[in-house]
Amino acid sequence: MSKKMNLRVLTLNIWLDPRDREKRDSLLLEGLSTFDADIVFLQEVVRTPERDAFKLVSDNSPLHWHHASDYTQEGWPAWGTAVGTRWAPKSIEVHRLPAEDGPYVWEAVLPLPIGVDMLFLGARPSFKFTREAARVEQALFITELEEKRRQTAPTILAGDFDAAPDQDCIRFYTGKSAINGRSAAFRDSWAIAGDGTPGYTWTTDSPWVARSVVDAQGIVPNYWVQEPHHRRIDYVFAGSTENHLQVESVINSSKIVFDEYPTASDHYGVLTEFEFNALDKPTAWA
Repeated sequence: MSKKMNLRVLTLNIWLDPRDREKRDSLLLEGLSTFDADIVFLQEVVRTPERDAFKLVSDNSPLHWHHASDYTQEGWPAWGTAVGTRWAPKSIEVHRLPAEDGPYVWEAVLPLPIGVDMLFLGARPSFKFTREAARVEQALFITELEEKRRQTAPTILAGDFDAAPDQDCIRFYTGKSAINGRSAAFRDSWAIAGDGTPGYTWTTDSPWVARSVVDAQGIVPNYWVQEPHHRRIDYVFAGSTENHLQVESVINSSKIVFDEYPTASDHYGVLTEFEFNALDKPTAWA
């Protein structure tokens, strides 16, 4: 059995909006095939008679797929998240996050081909600009869950966090601040192995996010933002090396994907490649 492997992780909010869905669905499937990630985490995955996005991806992908619905609001279709994994999970569970607006986090334990298990956490925290206090509370929940359930290989935490790197919840995840006497130290893959640009994943540079979108349905106002608006809010994090001393891990690359218009979504995705090396004994820690 080889002790070394590369692992590719993709996160993308695929957008519940129905506009141009046939073209966008085609772009989504094309990208999933091209990027060939071992773990895929998708958000805003609707399951309606008009668009069953979960059936679309699960029927056209070799991965093991799971879906859960998490959010309903009057006037919106119910949407959820989907997790696709190269290896069948040993266990998979959904945990409600503390807040009134229905977010949650996936917990999946995956057997890797290098003979160790890995914990994957797929997060969908509160999304409104005004809900940072809830996102902080949810970050505390997620990191406590990770402490209880972490495996030998570094934990991977991914998703649409609806928070920029300088916001409290992301600063907490990445070890830049402590909250209520607690701290964490996840590695932000883009900050470490991105191309040096801001790595925006939700920006008014995208016609889908711009203040007004012109398409076959005419002018569709976007009430969420004022131009210009650029944020990096989608992440792939890796657990701290000091918590996983029996598997060496390197973040080889992190890329912004699904970013060429026409795009599959109003978000861009993040694709990160890791290199894992399972050790016979824990590495020395100084």
